[in-house]
Amino acid sequence: MLDESFMDEVFAEIDEEETRARKFFEVLAPLLPVGAVWLRIIDSGEVIGPDCPAAANRFMDENQGLALDDFVLCGADTDCFYLFHLREYAALVAIRVPEEFPAAVAADYFAGVIALARARVDLIDYEIEVRQLKKQFAVLNSRHNDLIADNYRQYRLIQGKEKEYARKLESEIAHQTAQLRRTNRELEAASRMKSEFLANMSHELRTPMNAIIGFSELLGETDLDREQEDYARTIANAADSLLSLINDILDFSKIEAGMLELEAVDFRLADLMETVTSMFVIPARDRGLALKCEVSPLLPAEFNGDYNRIRQIITNLLSNAMKFTERGGIYIEVAPEEEIRDRVRFTVRDTGIGIPPDRQQAIFEKFVQADGSTTRKYGGTGLGLAICTQLVSLMQGEITVKSSPGGGSEFSFVIRLPQAEAGAVATAAPVESAAVAAGTVRVLIVEDNKVNQKLAGIIVGREGCEFRIANDGVEALEFLRQEEFDLVLMDIQMPNMDGLAATREIRRVEAEGGGDYKGLGHGRAAIPVVGLTAHARKEDREAGMACGMSDFLTKPIVKARLVEVLGRFSR
Repeated sequence: MLDESFMDEVFAEIDEEETRARKFFEVLAPLLPVGAVWLRIIDSGEVIGPDCPAAANRFMDENQGLALDDFVLCGADTDCFYLFHLREYAALVAIRVPEEFPAAVAADYFAGVIALARARVDLIDYEIEVRQLKKQFAVLNSRHNDLIADNYRQYRLIQGKEKEYARKLESEIAHQTAQLRRTNRELEAASRMKSEFLANMSHELRTPMNAIIGFSELLGETDLDREQEDYARTIANAADSLLSLINDILDFSKIEAGMLELEAVDFRLADLMETVTSMFVIPARDRGLALKCEVSPLLPAEFNGDYNRIRQIITNLLSNAMKFTERGGIYIEVAPEEEIRDRVRFTVRDTGIGIPPDRQQAIFEKFVQADGSTTRKYGGTGLGLAICTQLVSLMQGEITVKSSPGGGSEFSFVIRLPQAEAGAVATAAPVESAAVAAGTVRVLIVEDNKVNQKLAGIIVGREGCEFRIANDGVEALEFLRQEEFDLVLMDIQMPNMDGLAATREIRRVEAEGGGDYKGLGHGRAAIPVVGLTAHARKEDREAGMACGMSDFLTKPIVKARLVEVLGRFSR
């Protein structure tokens, strides 16, 4: 007979359920980032894995009744976890989801990792089973030749199953790996396509808007009768609304793609609020509304933050207040947030139609307004507040609303806004026209669009400048070979040779002394090249500056900004 110690040795590798759960964790953990997975035994409550976060413990407590082999996503932002209920181990697995990980593929990805770990544990168990069978074979071989033959056949059968299982396992691993790689490629391609789409949409939409806004502005400066002036103002207002809509769509797309980045510049708070409120003084007066802005004297004069994005948020809130207020007034307050350093609260309050309580959270979602009839009566896409919410979040703040039907609305947002160093904001010098600043200035306008050529020529000509027009980079270089210019206004996207390539060639010729180029080099300072384009992304500006441009203006052309450039860069 077989003694007890020998049988214990034979079956020593058979694991208890808790031991098997620990072995599963040891296989799973290396497949994920360090410190990103924990396993809890449901019966004993033991947690396997170091430094289990309190949030993960809480989610596992709350999901004890999760169905077998089911999973659930818990939490948000940096405390986001996927929980899986493993039937074979009577355990819960919590996996931390990295903040940058795309939510759309997280469930499939982590389910694949769990499946891979299970498969590897099964393979280990099979290896143990084979070893057990080998030991059993040795025991039976010592007892009887028939049993030896029978065990041998069993061993051969199991060996075949093991090989078949190994082949299936390898195939499944290869399939899962290929699927993960395919998903990664699709995500990368989608990101590239979205980026290209944003660039092309910006260019294609802003190019005609440049002509509409520019010529309506020029038309308004001519001698018009009252009816014609009303028509011109209507065109300009409609163009501004359309441009605002375009900007909202592009901003929202950037936010969705994770491509929007904040800038940090020094600015005066008083200048910011004066710039914003001045946009609404005339509309408020025309509608008989009071418009008041109060800045707390407890606030510093200068701050460091994204001036343009803060202005965008306040402008959106003021625009909504103006849209939904028919009588009374609109009141703006800026004050420090109590007991929180580097936090500033901006409040826009109106006496308008108000918002029902059950719709006050929904209005911050994309494509949502307080009432379906709102779109028909007042217009809008429902993107403005969604964009404001995202921008405020990027500034480490939050936006809230207090309102009641017929009782007006109060929108407040608190953002982190550090104080700038004393004297960081330079006093702006008065802008002179190009003619006053530098006498007769010769400007080379490089632009392939005929309408935009005409618009830029009119603005430059009215400032007393002489100008020539080149249709692309090749013609621009030929002009510079034959003539001297004080400034180049360079479009980016053109046929034959684009603005970036042309600018690089200009800087190369200057670096080599000018050669046969009459307008470049030969002891003169580098000619200013100002990018003038419908591409409005940050990376487009960086590309322009990297190739040697002196400044970068986006379309639609703002006349005052172009005049300021003429005065600043004319030599």
